[in-house]
Amino acid sequence: MASIRRFHELPDHRERSPQAIPSARSRTIWMANRLAFWIVRVLRQIHTGSLCIRPRGSNLPYVIACLVLVGTIALLNLGLLLVILRRWQELEAVRRREDFAAQGPQPGDKLPEFTVTALSGRTLTRNDYRSGELLLGVFSHDCPSCADRIPEFAERADRTRESGGKVMALVMGEDTGESTLIGKLVGPADEIVPAPEAQPLFQALRVPGYPTILSYRRGVIPDRPAAERRRPAPAAH
Repeated sequence: MASIRRFHELPDHRERSPQAIPSARSRTIWMANRLAFWIVRVLRQIHTGSLCIRPRGSNLPYVIACLVLVGTIALLNLGLLLVILRRWQELEAVRRREDFAAQGPQPGDKLPEFTVTALSGRTLTRNDYRSGELLLGVFSHDCPSCADRIPEFAERADRTRESGGKVMALVMGEDTGESTLIGKLVGPADEIVPAPEAQPLFQALRVPGYPTILSYRRGVIPDRPAAERRRPAPAAH
């Protein structure tokens, strides 16, 4: 009873700071480890004969079977909990993407004023993209999912060029020599602007995450959703 009273005397977990509350995944892993520890301990005590309650003769296999059954049910419950947590993380990722979309460029926003020098050596300004359509991709060397979006970017780039538009790509982050991102963008993008040259335009665009693909018509984002993101990584300003 003393342990029960002490438990009820503990403050509610909602009153603790967020740092003091372990994540759901950490609690699940801890529970699984403790469950496995106690199952192994009980089975070892039964095997060595040191368990306080010793069944007689033929009852021993039933005790072992019950322990295995309880452990199996506990593991199934643990698996179900992991599935629920995974689904919750997916829903949370969707919510974050919607938040990112609300923070980033919106329909009706104009292409900001800029002057940059591309890898081709050309000096690009907003005046080069005032007419027609512009497909602008923002990528980063530090973004693992950016390379996965390049085929989609290339497909949209082909459609943009077919309609007489232009394609530009900004590549942020520091190239350590191991990234192949710029090489993969050479074909899809007409012009590639790496960091730090792309930094002023990147900040003016207010892009909250990588990768981001924006579509402009006559220098303005059209009314249809133009910023598409899939599990973006936070952008470093």
